[in-house]
Formats: sequence, C-alpha cells, structure tokens
Amino acid sequence: MRTVLCVVAMASSTACTTFNGPLDVSDNGRHLVWADGTPFYYVADTPWQLLASLDLQDTEEYIDIRADQGFTAVQLVATPWSFDDRAARWDFEGEQGQARVNANGDAPFFNAQGRVPRNNGEVRFDRPNDAYWQHVDQVLDYLAAKGMAAYFIPLWASNFSRSFSEDAHYAIGKTLGTRYRRQANVIWVLGGDEARVSVAKYRALHRGLRDAGITQLVTMHPRSGRSSAAHLRDELDFNSVQDRGSVSNMLKRITADYRRTPAKPTFLCETWYEHDKNGGVFRIHRVGTSPAFRAHYWAARLNGGFGEGYGAWTIWLNLDTWRADIRRPGAAAIATHMRNILETVEWQDLEPDAHHVALGAHGRVHTAIAPASRTAVAYFEAPVRVRIDPRWFTGDAELTWYEPATGAVVGTATAREPTCVKPPTSGDAVLVMRPR
Repeated sequence: MRTVLCVVAMASSTACTTFNGPLDVSDNGRHLVWADGTPFYYVADTPWQLLASLDLQDTEEYIDIRADQGFTAVQLVATPWSFDDRAARWDFEGEQGQARVNANGDAPFFNAQGRVPRNNGEVRFDRPNDAYWQHVDQVLDYLAAKGMAAYFIPLWASNFSRSFSEDAHYAIGKTLGTRYRRQANVIWVLGGDEARVSVAKYRALHRGLRDAGITQLVTMHPRSGRSSAAHLRDELDFNSVQDRGSVSNMLKRITADYRRTPAKPTFLCETWYEHDKNGGVFRIHRVGTSPAFRAHYWAARLNGGFGEGYGAWTIWLNLDTWRADIRRPGAAAIATHMRNILETVEWQDLEPDAHHVALGAHGRVHTAIAPASRTAVAYFEAPVRVRIDPRWFTGDAELTWYEPATGAVVGTATAREPTCVKPPTSGDAVLVMRPR
C-alpha cells in the first residue's frame, strides 16, 4: 500500500517529498549525494520501457521487488521505442519492442490535429497527451516514495534523433522539462545508444530543459564502448560509460573519466545483460552466476565509478516475461550482495589503489582504498595470489573474504606481517581489509 499521497496537476508534476532531492554531486566530484549531502548509493535497474510496457499496478509491483532487492534507481526511457509500428516488427529472439502507445493505449504526443500520430513525421512534441504523462507522473512519484531515482531519457536517440530536427529536440526538452522540473528524483539523460551522435540536437534538447527551469542533474547515455565525456562536457554534471568488451577496455574509459579535470563523477551505466546463456541478441548477454558477468560491475566501482546499471533479458526490451526475469540471480548479486559488502566500509571514500599500497599489482585484482580509515576492498576475478603488507593498515590487518555471487563470508584471517594471500574460493572473490 502506498503511504504517500502526491497531488499531480494537469500541466506539471508535483514531486513527492519523500525523496531527499534533487540529487547533487559530492564536493570532491566523485559520487552523488542527497540534498543534505549524505552519499547516495547508486545501483540501477534498466527496464528501459517500463513506462510504456506495464500498467500502474504491475509497475508498482515491479518497483516493490526491485526496491526490496536493494536497487536505488531505475533507468527509463520516457517514450515508447517507436512512434510508428516499427517496434512491433522488430524480432529479438521472438520478442518485440513497445510501439506508439503505453499499456493503457495512450500515445505520449499528438499530431497537429490532436490525433495519435501514425509516424515520426506527425509527432508534435509541444502537443503532449496528458493521459500518457499522468501515468508517468504516478510512476515517478511511486519511485520517489520508495527513495529511488529515475535516470530519465526523454527520447531514445538511436531510434529517433535522425528523424527530428534541432527545434523538435528543443521542444521535447522544454515540454518535459516544464512538467518535471521539480520532480526531485529525476536525473535528466540526453542521448541513447546513437552511433553517429547528434551533438547539436542533444544541445538543443538540453537548452529546452534549461529554459524550462530544471533543477536536477544532467548526464548523457552513450553507445557501447564510449563515455559521454567523448561527446559533451560542459552540459553534463556527471559522466556515463557503456561498455561490455573486456574488463581492461572498459576500465580505460572509467579511468580516463576519473582523471579528467575538473573532477566529475563517472559510472558504468550499462554493461552485460543477464540471460540464461551467453551471447544472444546483439551478443550482449552473460550468465548472471558467472564471474564474467560480475567482473565489470566490481572492477568499475573499485576503479573510480560511483555506481552501476544492471540489466536482464527480456526486461531491457519489453518486460513481457518480467515476473520470471526479475528474480534472476545476477540482480541479487549486484543490488543486494555487492551493496551489502560495500556498505560494510565507507564506500564513498574509496579511491583506486593506483600505487598498490594495500595489495601488490595484479591485472585481475582490482583494489580501492579509503586512506583516512585505512580500509581497502579488492575484487579478484579469479583465485590468484597477491601480496599484502599490513603495515599500510597501521598494524595488524583483519581480512574478510566474501563470495560475490551470494554475499556469504567464506573466510577470515589476520595478517601481522607481509604475506601472500589467495581467495578461499574456486571462482571470483571479494576481500575487505581493515585495521584490526
């Protein structure tokens, strides 16, 4: 049952007061914070078409489950995949995208005659259909009541940007910015997987948002193998990286963002999607119980990223089988177990162990340190041996080993002199080290 009531006006959304936002950037430029400066732990689900695919009852049930699993954000597209029937003809392993209207049969915009558009050319972004956006209002407010942020993309660029002018991009920014400028849990996101990035159009959309008086953070969602920093800098409050290649290639982008000046937060907004097989559609899927699936999330976080975007098949496309897919084990591994492990330390103080002061160098071990508290966290992609020097911990070091797939403690020890350590597992592992 909802415990918070929000009044929603026809022309604009009035945000619930339960979300302590809008979110901001920390003083050191490394992570996001609540409005009072408290660190915001960001771990997002990516049901891109949630606003179009499910009715309100199912949506609230979906959000309840994700909140219980530990997710603190959802990454959403404001509109359906297509303004005509193209999405209904896409066939991804028998699945189709959501076209034209939401689950209630409402289109997001009208044409000049006030009717539902039949194709991109008829869409008028200054003619919103209030019935569609009232549903969006309710979903955003329900997320706010759960303390969850919305990484909110007005228009999925790879599907739409080439079809619309700069003026049209400005119009959707102005229209949605006016409606949601005070929605405390919104993060505005430009772009969306576009190969030939329409920078001028993104800037037009951004001008529309700013002219509407938005109060929230802005980032950009890049195509895989890129950071948003490669396209836009001045307009963005933080950077987003999408990558599902090798861990080392992904880290080149995270590290490059981390080293930029002035400092801005960066995070892994999209990587492998969980499936029951490797490969699949666009070859973007990995089995969620495998170290290969978890390695990107842990490596990005410990090398300077402030958060991660998790995804699962079929949830990223259309949510047709969401009740079966929402409880895939990878979701708990990332949103529950990874979060629980990191929250045993001051995760917001972690920084990459660039000089290997906590653990010796090894390409498949990723270590972050919090110098003030002399604590460290390491992720082992495989059970390799690494040297630890407890003198950095100002004395004896207490070691706690975790199995990242389950969050279980699988070993404890005390290091009193320089020694080599190896995970007590046959796969990947997490090591938390702190002064005894």
